[in-house]
Amino acid sequence: MPAEVRTSFEAELDAPVSKRRVPIKSTNPVNLDGLLECFQVVRTSLYVSVAPCHIANPINGIKAQHLDPLIMTYFAKGQGVVLSYSNIVVSKEHHSLDTDDQPITITKVGDSTPFSFMWITVDLLIWHPQIGDTLEGYIYMQTASHIGLLVHDTFNASIKFRNIPQDWEFVPSQADEFGESEELTDAKSSKFRSYGYWADGSGTKVEGKITFTVRAIHSTGRMLSVEGSLVSPESELDAQPVFQERRTSTAMSPVANKHMKFDDEPSEVTEIAEPTDDVLPTYEKDGENALSSDSDDSSD
Repeated sequence: MPAEVRTSFEAELDAPVSKRRVPIKSTNPVNLDGLLECFQVVRTSLYVSVAPCHIANPINGIKAQHLDPLIMTYFAKGQGVVLSYSNIVVSKEHHSLDTDDQPITITKVGDSTPFSFMWITVDLLIWHPQIGDTLEGYIYMQTASHIGLLVHDTFNASIKFRNIPQDWEFVPSQADEFGESEELTDAKSSKFRSYGYWADGSGTKVEGKITFTVRAIHSTGRMLSVEGSLVSPESELDAQPVFQERRTSTAMSPVANKHMKFDDEPSEVTEIAEPTDDVLPTYEKDGENALSSDSDDSSD
């Protein structure tokens, strides 16, 4: 399944200043601490199948087959992570009465499969972060390339190097520089290993919980991850590397385009002069040559 990425800052940074759009405003409510509440209840309709073993109690079958596997996974229709469900209602078209006028659930079964299908509506409690939300996360990992966070002690978030303030400095761990003994390494193998820590502009170690802004949301399959930022979009633009194009003068352009080798010595060319004699060379047969040579020997 292809990855889904929702982001807004890239388009704003590439656009001219006069044409930049107003940042997307989140629809999540704000609590008393100034943080956004990302928990929502979404009512949705699903077309589900029921196995023959659950035909006597289709609600339990729907829970086991379809709703329970959704817990703690990304649900694309609700654009969030499902935390729980409630109020399962089967569509009215599947309601009927038996011979004793008792309500029952009916459904159609085709010739090609023993499974029956029906429409249901259900309320889903989801965690639905939006771009621009202000969230709080607990730092569980710090490296020179990013900061790892846990939101609500459950959801993963990360802040990349380019989204960290420029006056912050990463202080590497001394153990990484000088190494550790094998016994100490084995003792810490089951624990989190510290790669160092970030210090803010005043030199204070950054740890515990920090507040960040949601910059992008990545969803791959049933997993969801949040990318955050500690700087404004304008500061992020200033942190990007600047590339200057090298210009070449017109006088130097022919020399610059010419391929030159300095390691190889210039090769010497020896010219052979053409013969001045206009007489063309002739060839004699081997027999005549042999007779002439024998006659010359006998005369001697």
